[in-house]
Amino acid sequence: MRRRFVPPAKLALLALAVCLAATPAWAQNQPDAAAADRRLRELEDQIKRSQAEHAEIKRKARAISDELSHIRADMIAAARAAQDSEELLSELERQLEELKTLEGDRASALQRRSSQMTGVLTALERLAWRPTEALMAQPQTPAETVRSAILLRSAVPQIERSVHDLKDEIDIMSKLRDDITNQRQRIGNTAVRLDGEHKRLKDLWDRKSTLQYAAIAETEASEQRVRQLAGEAQDLRELMQRLEQERQRRLLEAATKAAAEKAAREAEIAAKKAAHDAEMAAQKAAREAEIAARRAEKERQEREMAEARAAREAELKAQAQAREAEIAAQKAARAHESAAREAADAKPMTSDKPFSAAQGKMIYPAKGRVVERFGQPNEVGVITKGISIATRKGAQIIAPYEGQVAFAGPFRGYGLLLIIEHSEGYHTLLAGMARIDANVGQKLTTGEPVGIMGDDDAKPALYIELRRQGQPVNPLPWLTAQKSKGHG
Repeated sequence: MRRRFVPPAKLALLALAVCLAATPAWAQNQPDAAAADRRLRELEDQIKRSQAEHAEIKRKARAISDELSHIRADMIAAARAAQDSEELLSELERQLEELKTLEGDRASALQRRSSQMTGVLTALERLAWRPTEALMAQPQTPAETVRSAILLRSAVPQIERSVHDLKDEIDIMSKLRDDITNQRQRIGNTAVRLDGEHKRLKDLWDRKSTLQYAAIAETEASEQRVRQLAGEAQDLRELMQRLEQERQRRLLEAATKAAAEKAAREAEIAAKKAAHDAEMAAQKAAREAEIAARRAEKERQEREMAEARAAREAELKAQAQAREAEIAAQKAARAHESAAREAADAKPMTSDKPFSAAQGKMIYPAKGRVVERFGQPNEVGVITKGISIATRKGAQIIAPYEGQVAFAGPFRGYGLLLIIEHSEGYHTLLAGMARIDANVGQKLTTGEPVGIMGDDDAKPALYIELRRQGQPVNPLPWLTAQKSKGHG
């Protein structure tokens, strides 16, 4: 809260009134001194309140800055957890398919062995019900009868081993079905956890959007200009050139605005100094006129003039202290605003390190398997200028490296397109998302969530390009190696 500025002319009139008020009567001198003392205490109280209010404003500004930093870190952690859950869910589903295939193979083998055992047991059962006399009456030689008995006796241990093997197969089938049930339970639990991470990420995004409402409002005009450029662009090269021109224009506007504000501040300081000098001259003239008027009555008014002079000096000192405090408060407020703007511009802009140092350290923006590689023909025979990653439905997309959003919106041939500007003329292009959670001009940190893949696509895929000075380069050597075997 700012203190109200007291005009210099009003201060001069107040000083002159104090001087003239000391001359009329002897009895009025004591109340004037008391009034000046009360006024001095009031000014001191106002200074203290102003300083306390200024400290509170600085504390609130720091609190908002810290909260935004915490929200950004929470969003990065939530996006990482969501991608880990997506990767685990894909692995669990793959293992479930393998268990189902194994179960089918085991069931077929068990069915074949069961059919074989059924025929053997049926023959043995029929033979067991026939009496010994019937065997003796059969039209066969004794040697053939002995041979049949020996064969039956030797078949019994083999049948017992087969029964034992069938029991083991049945136990294995039972364990496989239990494993399939447990695997489905793990998949369900992981899916629930993934839904929770997506909900938490959405809540963090809504909270961050609320805090950055003012910043979003300032970027709407820039977004409109960039979208107009996108509609007029004939190809991606022309779009990149116009985006560079737009960036240079923004830098020029910012420099012009800063110069105008500096000139206005200097003019304001010069005007205040001139007013202060005029006030000092007026006070000096008033004091000289007062001394000349009282010189004739010096002996009679000596004691009263001393008291009036003390009261006037106290008033002037209080006014000077008030002016100095007000000027100091204004300077501190301007310094705070400048520091806040510099902090907003500095966080989290690209690092001082050149982007070329990021080779092999960029993270994959999505979890999945590389299905199209740089320089290879795609399904329609066109040579690809980037890579494509097959993802899960509704997969979380993050920024592969820190930078500033240069474009976010639909662009023909790409669908929803996000362009992140880095240093040294590098840009990262991400396409194929169903939703983009970033705005033009927004500064991104590595791993910050920027979008979501669609739920309706049969085979969602994220397209990634890396360009230097508008020319595509192979992004794979720049991306860090994946631990998951699902990435090609």
